[in-house]
Amino acid sequence: MLLETQLATKPFLKPGALIVAVVGVTVFALDQLTKYLVVQQIGMLNAWTPLAALDWFRIVGSYNTGTACGYFPQLSFVFTLAPFFILSVVVWFYRSQKTPSWLLSIGVGLIMGGAFGNLVDRLRLGYVVDFISVGNFPIFNLADSAVSTAVVIMLLWSLREDSTRAPDNSSAPLQPPPKDSSWKIGLVFVAIMAVIVAAGYFVCVFVPANFLQ
Repeated sequence: MLLETQLATKPFLKPGALIVAVVGVTVFALDQLTKYLVVQQIGMLNAWTPLAALDWFRIVGSYNTGTACGYFPQLSFVFTLAPFFILSVVVWFYRSQKTPSWLLSIGVGLIMGGAFGNLVDRLRLGYVVDFISVGNFPIFNLADSAVSTAVVIMLLWSLREDSTRAPDNSSAPLQPPPKDSSWKIGLVFVAIMAVIVAAGYFVCVFVPANFLQ
């Protein structure tokens, strides 16, 4: 009787599970489709500039056996196993939320779709197909973009949750944040994003250009 009560009060699927599924499947399908088109229509190690005026943006078929920014290419096996751990943590975290918001559901869907997109590449090909080249930034793909976008979304979700959480972990109902706190949340969000962008540029552009050539 106790087990039946627990199962009844804790459903397997969260209210936002449909959002997670739709976003995840859409990202996965688009990621695999774009990679297929690049391999078939452009070819690996070939480049295509869609707009001549935007010569800093190109489609370049590329192999990546390492992690983000192409680091540690010799550890392909490790990065094949890593998504299983990451996905397990993401699912556990999502299910631990009593009422996941639509913002969190979208973020989790992006992570799952992106992670599965690159995981299928590694299992099927032994490497990840990258093709989006922007300036001097390392070549990436749609799955990478989805995961990066998810980080931004979940950061925003975290800031919103902190602003609405009841003080002292009490059971008081959540209240909407005061109007004068909106600009503070935005300012903190922009500041954190600036740090993330700066760190990404340093790790993925500055270090390879100056120390790894």
